[in-house]
Amino acid sequence: MRLGRFLCATGLALGWPVSIPLHSQEQAGAPPIRGFAVSRVAAQRALEARLQRIPAPDSAERHLRILTSEPHMAGTEGSKRVAEYIRDQLRSYGFEADLAHYKVWLPHPKEVKLELVTPEIKPLATPEDPFEWDKDTYNKNVVPGFNGYSPSGEVTAPVVYANYGLHEDYRRLEELGVRVEGKIVLVRYGRSFRGVKTRIAEEHKAAGVIIYSDPADDGYAAGDPYPRGPFRPPSGIQRGSVYYGSNHSGDPLTPGVAATENARRLRPEESKSLPRTPTMPINYRDAAEILKSLGGPRVPREWQGGLPFTYHVGPGQASVHMKLVMDYQLRSIWNPVGKLRGQNDDEWVILGNHHDAWVFGAVDPSSGTTAVLETARALGELARGGWKPRRTIIIACWDAEEFGLIGSTEWVEERVAELQQKAVAYLNLDSAVSGNAFGGSGTPSLKELVREVAREVTDPRTGRSVYEVWKENVERGRGRRRATSGTAAPPPAERDVPLGNLGSGSDYTPFFQHAGIPSLDMGFGGEYGVYHSVYDNFYWMKNFGDPTFVYHAAAARIAGLLLLRLAEADLLPFDYDAYGEEIERYVKDLEGVVKEQGAGKLELKPVSDAAAALTAAAARATRAISDFHGSGASSEAAKGAAINRALRNVEQALLSPGLASRPWYRHSIYAPGTYTGYEVVLLPGVREAVDKKDWDAAKREAAALADSLRRAAAQLDQAAKLAL
Repeated sequence: MRLGRFLCATGLALGWPVSIPLHSQEQAGAPPIRGFAVSRVAAQRALEARLQRIPAPDSAERHLRILTSEPHMAGTEGSKRVAEYIRDQLRSYGFEADLAHYKVWLPHPKEVKLELVTPEIKPLATPEDPFEWDKDTYNKNVVPGFNGYSPSGEVTAPVVYANYGLHEDYRRLEELGVRVEGKIVLVRYGRSFRGVKTRIAEEHKAAGVIIYSDPADDGYAAGDPYPRGPFRPPSGIQRGSVYYGSNHSGDPLTPGVAATENARRLRPEESKSLPRTPTMPINYRDAAEILKSLGGPRVPREWQGGLPFTYHVGPGQASVHMKLVMDYQLRSIWNPVGKLRGQNDDEWVILGNHHDAWVFGAVDPSSGTTAVLETARALGELARGGWKPRRTIIIACWDAEEFGLIGSTEWVEERVAELQQKAVAYLNLDSAVSGNAFGGSGTPSLKELVREVAREVTDPRTGRSVYEVWKENVERGRGRRRATSGTAAPPPAERDVPLGNLGSGSDYTPFFQHAGIPSLDMGFGGEYGVYHSVYDNFYWMKNFGDPTFVYHAAAARIAGLLLLRLAEADLLPFDYDAYGEEIERYVKDLEGVVKEQGAGKLELKPVSDAAAALTAAAARATRAISDFHGSGASSEAAKGAAINRALRNVEQALLSPGLASRPWYRHSIYAPGTYTGYEVVLLPGVREAVDKKDWDAAKREAAALADSLRRAAAQLDQAAKLAL
């Protein structure tokens, strides 16, 4: 029985109608809310109705115009000015707000040069084209196309085309008799995080890496390019970090500890997260000059991109000269953090997004920052009207996310013990609006809450609920597509809209993967082909993404309702029965992989038994809480608080001492893969050991996984015991 049903059973015992079938809701009159006592439902619904009236498109448009008024890459004065604007807005809304400051190892480019040297000399690495109607494209402070954390280097070498730069692509090159050692590899964006492309090229001893955006992926083959449409034009460049974030997120010189002024730091050469191979991005107009000069075999059919000629793998006539001069320094970053103090300051609900951008960042990140600010404005207006949240609400915007989730990671590392004691949940709104198709990812215990809130918010385009349109989009194969999180296939019996599982790629990572705080990531997606380019600016949003800013306001309403329910609930609306069911499905899938790759070499019965025990513990909690009556108001409040603590600690119980090869990642159920980048790996310790056929390591990881599942079950049994 799902935790939602045991909260419903609590409602039957305490009068808390947390989850009632629709027909029962209709019979009962006012619809109940998961986690709320009957006596509080009317007031909560009135509060939510007031909040929904506050976020406004014109206010969102003003925020986005200001946030995108200048380039604001991390480590620049522009980024600090954005941080100060956010802090000042939070203060004006009634939050206690200040800037958290860290000193982190950041590179800025001094020289980025690329030229074709054979069969002819031709300058490449050309800048993005300006357009007379888009003033931002003329801005002199736009940083040239570069890859964050590339080392400096100068190399002249022949070029080999390696498709998406995945392991299987290099194996195919070997089959074709092509070696990349000492060559510069040209790879296209897509299918993996860009840092994975550099890492694999480095393992194959390439001399350098050039990454380009092929028009087959986000250019004219996908749709009309800018300025006619929302996709990448020939000169568009995708900037981005090649930091090896699969080892850890955050400052590369202070893994596991906060990068405060006097922090003890590694030497750069000691860091395992800094690439050693020079890497740079170019546009597909320049890539065409290299590709059409390559010799060697014709590419496999699936490697052919969208440029109008036949691709070859090389090497051949094409050789290039690459020169990168990076200015590495300890640079200041700034996180504006605001607190709306609740009646209980020992429990925190946190909403956040990053504020730094490679250039103007209208979608990434400022659509999310705008929605965060509109949410804060709505909460502040409620507070001025006399409301005070039961739990403290924290709203933060992180710096240097683009380089490696740095601002959020340093903040979490500085106060990890306090967060594990107080944090109820973390909600993330990165790139919240690039269209009108809602979707999200999160820990399984919070997925049903997202669906419930989506039923309460109106979709601006259709007038129906966000949930109804979301479900229709899923059935049609549409929806928010984010590289930041993988999506597990829904169980066969699941008839509801699926949400993805959290891998990495945004600021939920340190909260969820390192500290074990239940987390969500969500937003409205669309046709967005100008990612990390100069064209991701106010003009693009006004003409393609959300011209009337109604979806920015809708994102704020969804975030606001989620915060209100988590901050105000009598019993926290977690669904751990759903979590147990998902884990049992992952274990069954893993058993199939083990059977294929090493039948008899790994016994997973202790893991499957522990997963079943977790689901059974949730059922026991259901029965116990359904019988919980309490013995008076103060007794009920004390018991409710104790039950909430036990429920809140289940996620942390799923933490391990750390994955064997990268101990910063501590979640035993979810982690980004070493070679998948953003995408999630399920049961990562065991799965990665199995993939390596390291059966001794797999046995150790399986034992650790079983232990974590038993700890989580014990927390649920503790909740049951408290309810008796």
